[in-house]
Amino acid sequence: MAGTALDLTGPRAGAGIPVYAVYGSLDPAAATMADVLAGGVRLRQLGPDQLIPIEAGLPDAAPHLLDSLARHDGVPLAGVVGFDDWWTDTLAALNPAFPLEAARRLVTDKAALYTALTANGVPAPPHLTGPLDHDLLLVALDRFGSALILKPATGAGSRGVYRYRPDLTVDANIAIYQRLRALGHIDTSVPTIACPYLGGDEALEISVDAIICGSAVVHAVVHEKCTATRREPFVDQVMLTPPVQPQIVAALPGLPAVTAGIVATLQLRDGSLHAELRLHDNVWHVLDIGVRPGSGLVPHAVQTVTGVDPRAVHLAASIGQPITADVIRGRRPSYPAAAIACCYLADERRDTVNLTDQAQLAHCLSHDPTVFGWHLNAADLDDQIYRPDAGLSIGVAATTPADAHARLQSLVAPYGYTTP
Repeated sequence: MAGTALDLTGPRAGAGIPVYAVYGSLDPAAATMADVLAGGVRLRQLGPDQLIPIEAGLPDAAPHLLDSLARHDGVPLAGVVGFDDWWTDTLAALNPAFPLEAARRLVTDKAALYTALTANGVPAPPHLTGPLDHDLLLVALDRFGSALILKPATGAGSRGVYRYRPDLTVDANIAIYQRLRALGHIDTSVPTIACPYLGGDEALEISVDAIICGSAVVHAVVHEKCTATRREPFVDQVMLTPPVQPQIVAALPGLPAVTAGIVATLQLRDGSLHAELRLHDNVWHVLDIGVRPGSGLVPHAVQTVTGVDPRAVHLAASIGQPITADVIRGRRPSYPAAAIACCYLADERRDTVNLTDQAQLAHCLSHDPTVFGWHLNAADLDDQIYRPDAGLSIGVAATTPADAHARLQSLVAPYGYTTP
């Protein structure tokens, strides 16, 4: 999912920048992050004070940082990897040859991405691009109708994405969209894309996490977004792999051609990508792409059903040491299906929950072999305004997606958590 609700804890200062210096020799047979680290590779997270001068274009910033990163505990620098959509200038400056640069630059220019996809026969939303004003919206309304989406023309994810409200005036829609952009810290100079809201209110949406070797898709893990919302905030609370919704399942045979077309459009030879697609007129349309793994527990789900961690694949491709298809194909899954969910305390439990309850839940999840990951954000506070609450991200595996979802619900329900 480009943009996720699965990371529920506010990061400490600088910790929200997932850029890492990589030290040591990468084992060519490493297909998971556990393999990578067991082979002696060490990761050192970089902070904004190190990265922003390069992004700002200061001429000596990259050489200075490279000098400071040259060795760590006596181990030489192998390269630098980023696990979000940003910092491409930095990654290109710090890696002698950054194979993912062109693809990453394309996916963070949505207008150029949609144009390139369409030129290569990959369905993408028709769109208009320009500064946000009456002229743009009036032309878009005339061309696409009132079921519009407005979004920033840069970056992936759902920051600043707004569904036009036909019950309001053009001025009111512009005002709301501008405030959403401000909340997302999106620069006012970034152009706006206006495109039709595809798929209608059914909003049948999936994410695809693809692992690519030698320009070919070796694995493509499809998550059904069971709780895709119709209006902002566009939050996914439950995702299942493989999908179960009948219309989605019926349309899956058309997906490999679209995924291969994405790889060809990006000219991506090796690596991992995360794409968001929506079913419209029984055709998969690409909404967003990240040249990196999905976030939150998505990579853990991918590893569960393939045996391969897309983060390890992305790391290896980023530093120019891609994992071969034979290694990828040689791994075996743990389970054939998985469910990921964001769970919150039911309102009636918020006044009675305490950290002892959460400790019991943590013990339960830690000892359940079907739970492949969890993250608990809990508080205990006797206050009628700041009421006790918690958010739980959890991933559960099983033989079928329905079984995984049912098992997940049975694990969290005794502790007062609800999920669709």
